[in-house]
Amino acid sequence: MSVRISVITPTYNRAAVLGRVFESLMNQTNKEFEWIIIDDGSKDDTKTVVEGYVSKANFQIKYVYQDNNGKHIAINKGVELAIGEFIAIADSDDSFIPTAFEVMLDYWDRISPGERELYRGITCRCYDPDTGEKIGRSIKDGYEDYYGIDATYKYGLDFEMWGINRTDLMRKFPFPDIRRTDNGGLSFFPEIVIWDNMGRNYKTRYIDDCLRAYYRDQENATTNKTGSRSRENVYLWEHLINDIFDYAKYKPMRFIKALVGLSMDNLLIGKKFFDIVKIGNTPIKRLLITVLFPVGWALYIKKR
Repeated sequence: MSVRISVITPTYNRAAVLGRVFESLMNQTNKEFEWIIIDDGSKDDTKTVVEGYVSKANFQIKYVYQDNNGKHIAINKGVELAIGEFIAIADSDDSFIPTAFEVMLDYWDRISPGERELYRGITCRCYDPDTGEKIGRSIKDGYEDYYGIDATYKYGLDFEMWGINRTDLMRKFPFPDIRRTDNGGLSFFPEIVIWDNMGRNYKTRYIDDCLRAYYRDQENATTNKTGSRSRENVYLWEHLINDIFDYAKYKPMRFIKALVGLSMDNLLIGKKFFDIVKIGNTPIKRLLITVLFPVGWALYIKKR
């Protein structure tokens, strides 16, 4: 059977909950997928658990072990190995309904072949597995098509969502190769930076169907994220300030938070005032960083 979706699961010491993803995949009504598990340096029995899945699965499973380099490096490796037309990133304790892939592929196939190059993929809503409640606002008429960055900042589709993205675009927009073990390394890279950069150039079909359960206890679901996230956060703040500041008019408080966070988190990782101010790529941004620096400093004093 052909592979249309490559499901990538980065995991770190999550052998106990990987079964959620496995059962969800076993129950899929559409079987045109493979499962790529990137073990990001687990010390538990993840490998043994996966070997058990391989013996039961009715689909292909690829298992790769790497040093604990971070979720973003694991995703890049999965994308490199993928043979599917689309990538779906499934965290190690995710679950999704049996028709998830069938529904998303059906929506994709309804897009005119001549227009598909304009789209990055299909994105669906999620639901709370404890209450069954849908997360985020409803999407009228079943689906809405937007450039991804407009959807997030202009049209209020900035809640927890999930979906499939074209594999060729995931390769065109990789995560930066900054490994956890590097000097100044990262345990993860803010995914929204990649989705925003992709969303400048490509549309997404956002569908109202709730296909994935969103578990709120995933802080250790993919890789070791203990301790401060300041080093990771600075990439998010710099992205908001330097890459997409033209969207600040839609969500001004988010961008004010970025200006404050830029100072606080850079101070926490040892940068000095003048180095922080110079991060702004225009005079007005450097002025705004300077004006809000005392707030960032106060938060830094409180957190250090």
